[in-house]
Amino acid sequence: MTTPVCIIIPCYNEADRLPADAFLAYQQTHPDVSFCFVNDGSRDRTADVLAELQQKNPAQIDVLNLAQNQGKAGAVRSGMLHAAQQGHLYLGYFDADLATPLAAIDDLRLVLDKHPDCVFVMGSRIKHLGVNIKRDAFRHYVGRIIATIISLILKLPVYDTQCGAKLLRNTVVPIVFHDAFISPWLFDVELIARLVGHFGRPNLHGKLLEEPLQEWIEQADSRLSSTYIFRMWTEMYRIYRTYSHLR
Repeated sequence: MTTPVCIIIPCYNEADRLPADAFLAYQQTHPDVSFCFVNDGSRDRTADVLAELQQKNPAQIDVLNLAQNQGKAGAVRSGMLHAAQQGHLYLGYFDADLATPLAAIDDLRLVLDKHPDCVFVMGSRIKHLGVNIKRDAFRHYVGRIIATIISLILKLPVYDTQCGAKLLRNTVVPIVFHDAFISPWLFDVELIARLVGHFGRPNLHGKLLEEPLQEWIEQADSRLSSTYIFRMWTEMYRIYRTYSHLR
């Protein structure tokens, strides 16, 4: 039986840090949510760990093994196209380290339930009273600079494109994931650019929403290298040039 919600979890060398018990515990109280773990050409025991996890709950856990590493963008895209064929109502993706706790799935889902015009809801790491948002100070301030530039490129008042917690309606998955992405890490920006191109900027009202997260805790073992920050500017420029409707 197909679950209404499926969350893609990209995994690369996650054998020693995947919080498998957290996924199983969440599913015990959420039988309507499944996970598709995408093993992105890992070189450790990730495939074995995922196979063992699937055996514990095969009804709600799917595993997709990629022969070669494709980067986060490629892994998420492969998982989305794979899961979209199974009839889920909502499809999303979360980071394997669960910096965003799985409880946030409920909050994102509620946004789509309450707003029928919305096709894409993004978790947003806004630090304010009453929430538990913990980020490295340097990465936070660099991230705010990058986020501001991204907002200017997109010409949209988006606060946080890079939070690894997103949920979409199945109907738009073939539209935004049909083609490969330019950037392995900034593909979230490309998703928004593709939605702008598909619907047209005048028709975007209510279709893209941000939902402030109640909790987000940065994990020490980040897969984003410090040197990538320099390449990021080139990828931003390529995105700007490729998606001509942004200009």
